[in-house]
Amino acid sequence: MRFLSADDVISVVREAIQDRLVLSVRYQHTDEKEIVEHKIAPFDIGSTNPKTERQTQNNLYAYSYTRISSNTNLPDPRVVAFNINNFLEIKPTGENFDEVELSKKNFNVTGYDYRYCRFALLPNRDWY
Repeated sequence: MRFLSADDVISVVREAIQDRLVLSVRYQHTDEKEIVEHKIAPFDIGSTNPKTERQTQNNLYAYSYTRISSNTNLPDPRVVAFNINNFLEIKPTGENFDEVELSKKNFNVTGYDYRYCRFALLPNRDWY
C-alpha cells in the first residue's frame, strides 16, 4: 500500500476546486487504519485562522457525499476533514458540484456556514 504524496493531493484538489469536480477517493483512516472510499467535493486545505493554522495545515476539508455516522451507521453527508498524507487514490468522477448547494446542505446538518470562510488554498476563487 502506497500513499499519494501531499504535493500530488494538493495538485489534484487545487484543480478540483477550480473546476468544481467531484472526486472519488480511497483513504486510510488515521486512527483505525481502515481503508474507506468516499465521494467528495473539496473545499480547502489548511486554515487562515492563526490560532489553528499550524495544526490544520495537512487537513483537507471536503463535503463527503458518502460519510457514514459512527453513532448510527447511517448516511450522514457533511463537510469533514481528511489528512492529506493518508490518501491512496484520488480521481475525478466526471461530476461537478455546486458549492452553494453543498454549503446549504452542510449548514442544515451542522449549523456551520462555509460561505463566510476565508480560504487558505486558492483564496481568490469565485465561489459564493
